[in-house]
Amino acid sequence: MALALMAGMGAPAPARAEWLKAESRHFVVYSDGGESGLRAYVTMLEDFDGLLRLYHGRAAGAEEADRKLDVYLVRTSDQLRRVYPDAPKTVAGFYSASMADIFAVAIRKSDGLSEDTVLHEYVHHFMLQHYPGAYPAWLVEGYAEYFMTAEIEDRKILVGSPNGARVSTLLQGGWIPARDLLTKRSGQLSSTLVGEYYAQSWLLTHYMISEPERRKQLSAYLSALGSGEDALAAWTRVVGYGPDELDRRLKVYLRSAIPTKTLPRAARPDFPMTVSALPPSATDLLLENQQTKRIADKAQGERLLAQIRADAKPYPNDRLAVLTLARAEAAAGDAKTADTLLEAWLRDHPDDAEALRLAGERSLDQARDDPQARAALLAQAARYFGRANKAEPDSYQTLYGFARTRAGEPGYPSDNTLN
Repeated sequence: MALALMAGMGAPAPARAEWLKAESRHFVVYSDGGESGLRAYVTMLEDFDGLLRLYHGRAAGAEEADRKLDVYLVRTSDQLRRVYPDAPKTVAGFYSASMADIFAVAIRKSDGLSEDTVLHEYVHHFMLQHYPGAYPAWLVEGYAEYFMTAEIEDRKILVGSPNGARVSTLLQGGWIPARDLLTKRSGQLSSTLVGEYYAQSWLLTHYMISEPERRKQLSAYLSALGSGEDALAAWTRVVGYGPDELDRRLKVYLRSAIPTKTLPRAARPDFPMTVSALPPSATDLLLENQQTKRIADKAQGERLLAQIRADAKPYPNDRLAVLTLARAEAAAGDAKTADTLLEAWLRDHPDDAEALRLAGERSLDQARDDPQARAALLAQAARYFGRANKAEPDSYQTLYGFARTRAGEPGYPSDNTLN
């Protein structure tokens, strides 16, 4: 035992995986799983993005102004919960879009390439970015399910292949009545029916977009919903039959030869990217920084703040540590500490866009709490956001923050503010 203990004391500590950042045309991907797997993953994402553009007739070179999607690849569900503490055990990834940030987190699979979860979520991102509208929940999920199974090869892409797990669910599990599928979200159903909801959403979407006449009906149905028509009434009027008949037709379609679509191409394109190493602080704080943007309640904020205070101590002059701690203090701790951290950082880094945004948001918070100094604080916030926009043009967080500083102007928001 003594020899074993001595040997253990002399052994080096396990190496901590280095976090890498890969940036391509449409994505910024973070991973601690090694460079080769990271490059393969980004290539897969860019190829999938190209598929969506090809399918929807969007010119590949016309997207220079797109905001890149940040994706955080993690090894385990425990790492995922460092961003989403209350995530159900079955969650393999999620997409978060808010005024604080837009990003996805996913547990990478062993092969590093087959990532249905992120592909599913990216369809949401692509759909809402390029085709914003009021869609029924079944179509939002079904559309993502339809594309996530794409088989991408060098000279062709196969779209619409069935997901084996979803088909098995439909063949062996229960069946949600079509009237519920047409009118409800998954969260309005029993948790035991969520699998059926996603599977039937895929099936209904596949059914409606696989044949030209049904695609026309779907377009007319979406227009009716957008104008405020009742979902069931609009369905019956547009397609000519009600939900009971839809149930029958979907069950027949499930047992038919599910059609797929092949998109030919000359060759698999190249996807330039740059890969860089993140500082050591990323191991302790990168995921927690994303959690600060998703704090659901006071208790979560206080727990997270205590953890970040401890984890940031070894990195006193590190950008990630300083800004993560400042954001956590502002959200759940000592606002004055947040101000001190930001002021000190900006003295040495006056063009840091994220720090300037945080300082602007703090000025907005102070203006809310101090009516007498409100005008001066709004003006101060506007200056911070103006500097942030100069350092990093057209960030939606910066533009939104600046728009908030104009509250109270005649005819708010004025055309100039909207522009």
